[in-house]
Amino acid sequence: MIFWKRVKQAINDLWYPRSVTVGKPVETQELANRIARESTVSPADTHAVLRALPNIMADFMKESRAVHFEGLGWFRYTTVSAGNGVATKEEVNSDQITGLRVQFTPDRTRNMSGGYTRALVADEGITFMEWLGKESDETQVPEDNEDDEEESQTENPME
Repeated sequence: MIFWKRVKQAINDLWYPRSVTVGKPVETQELANRIARESTVSPADTHAVLRALPNIMADFMKESRAVHFEGLGWFRYTTVSAGNGVATKEEVNSDQITGLRVQFTPDRTRNMSGGYTRALVADEGITFMEWLGKESDETQVPEDNEDDEEESQTENPME
């Protein structure tokens, strides 16, 4: 079940439903335990592999390669150079790059009607319910906010 709440957008003064994350985030160990239950690998081995994955992915992306995690999606670095444009093609150089971001594009599969379904989005069985409770500190997860340039630069892998 996906919870949603009513949110008023300041930019146009209109109301929209917005998804709400509740409860504690699922951490690496919980993922490892679930994977181990559905495979022949121990929780400890699964946890070790999951812990190694981000560094290995970063190593490949540092080589300007995309990483395709089958059934999940594509990960790649994109550069940030906002506010550092130049007038001519000849003036462009790497000094203009102020940061890196990881872009994720979910895998997609063609469904029976000819459309596409993105990875992590079920074709059926999803229900929506309005969230009437309060969000606690433990429900907060980091969000990528494209509008907040300063916030998005706090974790710069170039530094």
